[in-house]
Amino acid sequence: MNTKFKFVEKKNFWLTISLSIIIIGISLMSIRFFQNKPILNYGIDFIGGNTFHLKLTSTTPKDQISHLTSIRDALSLYNLENSQIQFSNNNEVYIKTIAIEKNKTTQILNSIREKAGDIEILEIDFIGPSIGKSLQKQAFLIIIFVTASLLLYITLRFQLSFGLAAILALLHDGLIIFSTTSILNLEINISFIAALLTILGYSINDTIVIFDRIREKTENYVSGNINELTNASLNQTLQRTVNTSITTLMVILSLIIFGGNTIQEFCMILAIGIISGTYSSLCIASPILAKLYKAPPS
Repeated sequence: MNTKFKFVEKKNFWLTISLSIIIIGISLMSIRFFQNKPILNYGIDFIGGNTFHLKLTSTTPKDQISHLTSIRDALSLYNLENSQIQFSNNNEVYIKTIAIEKNKTTQILNSIREKAGDIEILEIDFIGPSIGKSLQKQAFLIIIFVTASLLLYITLRFQLSFGLAAILALLHDGLIIFSTTSILNLEINISFIAALLTILGYSINDTIVIFDRIREKTENYVSGNINELTNASLNQTLQRTVNTSITTLMVILSLIIFGGNTIQEFCMILAIGIISGTYSSLCIASPILAKLYKAPPS
């Protein structure tokens, strides 16, 4: 692929696209805040809730599919149709719901029996808000640790301007993901944190490949214009970057379509992150680097 796109020169255009998405997402979060509503759709991992561990009488995958629909219909009677439902191989089912009143537990179980048949109650738990706050703190610390580690690694491998550009691109990815999550009202749970960290790793890998090519060109052509060298590096790695992203997206899209409700939102977040990570590596990180880059003394 012999392309000659002017990525750096169009930095204002790329910035406009990113800011538009981020502003829309932050505006929606602000509106919810002033309406005294949660700014994001937090799952029970963060706000607390109930878990049901049940065993059904069916023994075939076909029956499980039927029971999944029946259980969701039963939960919909109590506005819990968006609860997480997951089957295991030994015919057990795990249900995670938002916090419910104790006197409704029996009613919900009776509704499930009416819709799905006989069930055996293995365990019913309540996840309190204290656990939710603990998980929030741990998730925040993980993100801070990963960010600091990446900055240190890239600075040592390249130079500080490379590290700052990469971290700003990761910050961009995080804002895009949270903004898109707000726009689509996707659930924030532990799976979301796992997807976010996966995306950051994917994005930084793309960025490092491109930065390595840029460093190679700046070493060989010390007197070259940094914008021209950056554009040349991006165009040389463009085919590899696009092909990798498309291949990954094909797998994720197939999981969104055929994977069922349990992993659908997780895969949607991954898909958003893959697009954002590829975009930021090409259109955000590299133009920022071109702005921050200082040629080493000759």
